[in-house]
Amino acid sequence: MSMSKIYALLLLLAASSANATQYYFSQTGFEEGAYISGSFQATDLNGDGAYVGSIFSNFSEISDFSLSFSGNSIASAFTQSLADLTYLDYNASRSVIGDANPEGIATRWFETSGFSYVSGVGPNGRQGGDVINWTTGASSETGNLITVSTSAPVPLPGALGLFVPALVGLLGLSRRKHA
Repeated sequence: MSMSKIYALLLLLAASSANATQYYFSQTGFEEGAYISGSFQATDLNGDGAYVGSIFSNFSEISDFSLSFSGNSIASAFTQSLADLTYLDYNASRSVIGDANPEGIATRWFETSGFSYVSGVGPNGRQGGDVINWTTGASSETGNLITVSTSAPVPLPGALGLFVPALVGLLGLSRRKHA
C-alpha cells in the first residue's frame, strides 16, 4: 500500500470518528425486575439536534446499536444489534426517550418470531416499553421511560494534523534508508 493511501486512510478514520457520540440507555420496571440496557453511536448529520433512523428511511446517523434484555418468566434474556434495529428517534438535548412523540426505540418490530422491543408514546398516550415474546404472544411491560446518558466524545488532539504527516514522513525516511 502506498504512503499516500495510508495517509488518506488515517485521515478518513480520524474524520469519521471525530463527530460520533456514544449514548448509553436503560429502562427498568419490567416484570420480575427485568430491565433493558444498551448503547448506540450516532452522528447528527443534518444538525437538527436529533438522531433518527428507521427501516423506512435509513440509519445514516446511527452507526452502532446494541440492546440487552435481562430476562424474566415472560421473555428470556436476549441481545440485539444494529441489524435488529427497526426505529430509533432521540433528541440529544434530553435525558429520556419515550415521553414525546415520535421519540422511541423499536427492534425487530415486523418480525413474528423471537423477541421484539418497542418503546415510546403508544396508543392513548401510554408511555413506556414492551418486550414481546413471539413464541408465546406474551408481553413484558413497563411504564418507565428510557434514561439516556452519554460519554463525552473522544476529542482528537489538536496536534493530530501535524502528527499524521510527521508519521508518514518518518515512514518515508525509514523506507529510503533501507533502499
